[in-house]
Amino acid sequence: MAVAALFGLATPALASASAEDYVSGIADQVMRLANNGKKGPALKAQFAALLNRYINLKGIADYALGPYVKQLPAGRRGEFYDLVNNYAAALFNYYVDDFRGNNLDIISTSKQGKFTVIQSAITGGGGREQVKWRLVPSGSGYRVADVNVKGVWLTISMKDRFSKVLKASKGDFDPLFAELREANTW
Repeated sequence: MAVAALFGLATPALASASAEDYVSGIADQVMRLANNGKKGPALKAQFAALLNRYINLKGIADYALGPYVKQLPAGRRGEFYDLVNNYAAALFNYYVDDFRGNNLDIISTSKQGKFTVIQSAITGGGGREQVKWRLVPSGSGYRVADVNVKGVWLTISMKDRFSKVLKASKGDFDPLFAELREANTW
């Protein structure tokens, strides 16, 4: 269910809604994709388009690179952001059956410093998967800063993985790009 973390989308059309309405609107879009009957490349392309429209992918990808962000060759930044987007879409595509027929239920909302934290759960099919959303103010609404599934924050998980690959390659980005390309074949 790690793909539930992909709900970390920012939807300008929902920006003026309450935090709970905002998260529910994002989840509705993702669940519609999960239930549209498509599979494989067609579904992956639809989800990639959704990510391109609504997520601050550059900010998440840059955070995941940590100190290596300054070493990312300027001429490869666009390629890197595209690979991260496709990686996220591939994860959704890989786990889509886990989402079919499910719903997102809001459990609680709290403030933690500058963040609004929404505790929710994906329910249906006899299971329940906890999902925590961390929102930041953006204009008159919100923007998803991170998502936690099974106790793991998406940005931290990506940062750990990217740092491990870059450390092993002594800062060479080719192995990271290769790993992201491989994941994109799911």
